[in-house]
Amino acid sequence: MKHSVFRHLKNSIQNLEIFKTLDNDTKEIENIAERFSKYDSVFVIGTGGSSLGSKCLVNFESKYYNKQSKITFLENVDSRTFQNAIENNDPQKTGIIIISKSGNTTEPLIIFETLRTVWNDFDFANNAVALTEFSENNLLRKLANNIGMDVIQHNPKIGGRFSVFSNVGLIPASISGVNIKHFLQGAKNVIDCIKKSETPDECSLFSDIFSMAEVFAKGTINQHVLFSYSDLMDDFGKWYTQLISESLGKNENFGITPIRAIGTVDQHSMLQLFLGGPRNKLYTVITQNKNYETPQLSDSQIDMLNGHSIHDMMRIHQKSTIEALKSKAQVRVLNFEEINIETIGFLMMLAFVEVVVISMVANINPYDQPAVEEVKILVKKYLSQKGYY
Repeated sequence: MKHSVFRHLKNSIQNLEIFKTLDNDTKEIENIAERFSKYDSVFVIGTGGSSLGSKCLVNFESKYYNKQSKITFLENVDSRTFQNAIENNDPQKTGIIIISKSGNTTEPLIIFETLRTVWNDFDFANNAVALTEFSENNLLRKLANNIGMDVIQHNPKIGGRFSVFSNVGLIPASISGVNIKHFLQGAKNVIDCIKKSETPDECSLFSDIFSMAEVFAKGTINQHVLFSYSDLMDDFGKWYTQLISESLGKNENFGITPIRAIGTVDQHSMLQLFLGGPRNKLYTVITQNKNYETPQLSDSQIDMLNGHSIHDMMRIHQKSTIEALKSKAQVRVLNFEEINIETIGFLMMLAFVEVVVISMVANINPYDQPAVEEVKILVKKYLSQKGYY
């Protein structure tokens, strides 16, 4: 089976748009980013796959370079968050991007329409764009056309959670200053490893994922803990959670629950569960070697700390945790010299490969989300019953 899954993965890389986007020209994205460079702030309105990928890249850039991003993500229908955004930003110095693949997602639509009500003299035709499908029954596209907004096409063959390497993820990232070429190169490094390998065993990345897929297929292991030893990885964990949940949680007989954790903090919140709780988890631990010049202590009154730096403490804790986890469960360690934007591209593409491989072994469709439609139907029902809620 391993060989047939490897062939399927290679075919997917060749044929699926989620992989082919890596070869797209980024000129249009760079032009749009240049257009929005004149604004002091930019609202990105979207939810789920329309925001989580780009938010990961934007927030990573801000944390990595210790700078304030000009982008505000309006992704949840929380009235306090919305009020804060409009109070803290000048409409005369703000650009707006609204993203919805179908154009019919209720949350971004009501945020955008409320914004139009509050900022009733805002020049939406010149200072806002919509990123959506060019489909027929698309409420966002019709609205944008009616008010003279530019509409950028969302690739209809790419679902939201797979859109981070398309204009959905790259436009906000580019506006925020992310080097998207380095990000895409990280993803290409994964693909190159697979393409150049003639057999599955030649590509260790694939072999590790296939081994994970076999474990999950047995059914006794149904949770995947992503344990990242870097504060920079928090938003990646949120993006990863959506990708795995929506792609692989398809029926009562199979589903993987992703759990994100940040080391060392979550050693003090979840490690007891991981080491002492049910043996139903598989672990991926992400580490880096780079030390950001924190000094080694030499005259501390706490003797055991002398000769160690903050980075040393991180490495000691992650080594200890990995060793303890390996005594209880299967652990995959992904070690990098440095966690940078290229690393994020690598990890996001590796996650795509995980989804393709695990879904084939489990014989499920990773690209739909039929259960979510039940809630969408109920939402539209209650929207028609004013005051029901």
